[in-house]
Amino acid sequence: MMQNEFEPVPHVAVLMATYNGEKYLKEQIDSILAQKNVQVSLFVRDDNSVDRTRSIIEEYAATTGKVFLLPTKPLQLNVTKNFFSIVREIDLTQVDYIAYSDQDDIWLDNKLDAAVTDIRINKVNCYASNLLRGNADGHVIKKRSPFSRLFQYLLNFKSNNQLSWDHYFEAASAGCSLVLDKKAARYLQQRLNDIYDRIPENASHDWSTYAITRIGGHAWYISANAYIIYRQHSGNAYGTNNGLKGISKLVDLFSSGWYRKHILMIDELYNNTDNHPAFISKIHSYQPGSLASRFQLAFAISRYRRKAAHRVFLFGLILFGYLK
Repeated sequence: MMQNEFEPVPHVAVLMATYNGEKYLKEQIDSILAQKNVQVSLFVRDDNSVDRTRSIIEEYAATTGKVFLLPTKPLQLNVTKNFFSIVREIDLTQVDYIAYSDQDDIWLDNKLDAAVTDIRINKVNCYASNLLRGNADGHVIKKRSPFSRLFQYLLNFKSNNQLSWDHYFEAASAGCSLVLDKKAARYLQQRLNDIYDRIPENASHDWSTYAITRIGGHAWYISANAYIIYRQHSGNAYGTNNGLKGISKLVDLFSSGWYRKHILMIDELYNNTDNHPAFISKIHSYQPGSLASRFQLAFAISRYRRKAAHRVFLFGLILFGYLK
């Protein structure tokens, strides 16, 4: 983005939740502080790490003036409550945008600049993007075959084709790609202040952020571009959904009951309006053992995934009884 000399540089508050992240943390922080055309303040809350994570953050806080270590909570928060605790505590009057960051990725130096530019050009409040899948060394993993490229496109490409109720069934993208303007951030902060204690620990912070802001009437832009090397390693809390392993993880979310519970939580906890979708009653009355019930629910909700391949996948999982 070409910066007008009379236009202030956008100030982005980057929020990071850490836990035992010493191995990759420095590379991630360096990539955040190297962002171009924006002013960055990095707010970190460590979740009782037992390695050098906290001391690494303290070193950056003491030497950069751009990194701020928030007090550790006595009981472990886990990922979502940690991120949301930071959202509740930061002073939004001092920043123009907020963004989430994982502790182990690598940001390209135009990551935040591209997000701010897309928010302004598309006149939206919120932004998400694709990811570059990286190995443990932080190198981008190249797709080796036409089949793998097609598979990546069908199951992992983030579509901007938003639907009326898609926020009930999927996130915009991975949390580390999300950027919210001040208006959306204030709304999110206000809603979290009201419901924070009731949010389950296993809720998804990226999906929750998308749902809360969409319900609040805030517009999103989901970019097909990618500006984050999303590092895959044995310590990932979450990973990209690639290959048979990715499909297996998705099936587990359905068969464990997590996916269905998360949809109901969105309506019961996040939806503070009088506008409730008709399919919620079908989800409440859903009977996995009944073929007729599976058919009814599959037809009722699969249409609300943004991509056609995802709709077919969701329809099949419900029809064959994987949704519990």
